[in-house]
Amino acid sequence: MAMSLSSLYLSFFAAFDVVLATSLNVTAIGAKDGNSRFECWELDAPFVSSSQTGIAGSQTTFLGDVSNITYNVIPAGFDSGVHNTPRNQWIVVLNGLAVITLPDNSSVTVATTPGEMGLLFATDTPEVSREGHGNYFPGVSETIFLQVPTKDGAIPEHKVLNDDGPCTPNKYTALRGWATG
Repeated sequence: MAMSLSSLYLSFFAAFDVVLATSLNVTAIGAKDGNSRFECWELDAPFVSSSQTGIAGSQTTFLGDVSNITYNVIPAGFDSGVHNTPRNQWIVVLNGLAVITLPDNSSVTVATTPGEMGLLFATDTPEVSREGHGNYFPGVSETIFLQVPTKDGAIPEHKVLNDDGPCTPNKYTALRGWATG
C-alpha cells in the first residue's frame, strides 16, 4: 500500500522530533557499597540543533563546566593497576584501546575505542570506592585519551538506565541513525 505524501511528511517529522529529544548515553564508572561498578547513564541535557557557525543544524548537547583538561599518551601493553579516579571526570578516548576492569567483579569489563563508546564518566573516587578500577592498554600502538575533570566535582544530571553494567551498543543507535539517515 502506497503512503500518501502527507503521511510520509508526518512520519518524517515525528521521527525528527524523537531525535531532538534524544539524550546522550554514557558508560559511567560509579560505586555502590564501597565497590566500583559500571553503569549506563542517560544524561538529562537533551540533544538540540546547533546554531554554532560551521556545525549549524547538527545535534549538540552540553556536558557541563570543566576545570581543566589533560592529554595522556599511554604505551601499548601498559597496565595501570587498580586505582581510584582522582576526581569526577570525563574520559575521552581519542586513539587506541583501553580495557577497564573491576577488582571485585571479573565477569564484566569495558573495552573502549574512539567514538561514541569512547566517552565515559568516572566517579569512583576514594571517598566512594575502596579499590577503584583497573586499566589495561592491550593495543598494538599507544592509547591517547583526555581526562576532563568537572568544575567543583559536579556529576552531570542523569538517570541510570542500567546499574549493573556498561551501556551496550544499542543504547547509541538513535542518534547514530539520525546522523547517517
